[in-house]
Amino acid sequence: MSIKYKLIAKRNPRDLEAPAKFYASSIKTRKIDIDELSQAIARSSTVARADVYAVLVSLIDEAVVMLSNGNQLELGKLGSLGINLQSEGAETEELFSQAHIKGAKVIYRPGAELKAMISALKFEKA
Repeated sequence: MSIKYKLIAKRNPRDLEAPAKFYASSIKTRKIDIDELSQAIARSSTVARADVYAVLVSLIDEAVVMLSNGNQLELGKLGSLGINLQSEGAETEELFSQAHIKGAKVIYRPGAELKAMISALKFEKA
């Protein structure tokens, strides 16, 4: 299998006079939702689709609670999830306040098998 891509012209926002450059953008063949994922897992295991679905929904629910409590989730071969803060800098530690924190985002770090898959990908222009 290979990842199909298309080329997209993008201008440099710092130099609007510069000519656009072309960058690769992956083409997603289709979206797989949690229902289809649970069916696929059920087909390749002895667990019923409804049970797989319930576990996936519970995984999401518990991940929200655990991440919001500042935990990092280690999901084995799948990788890990954690929270990363975005903030403005302060001149000194004493001058820093919560107002400097502008937001947070979930950071995903793939596990070893996913990293190996990524390094072995083939690409094909659509």
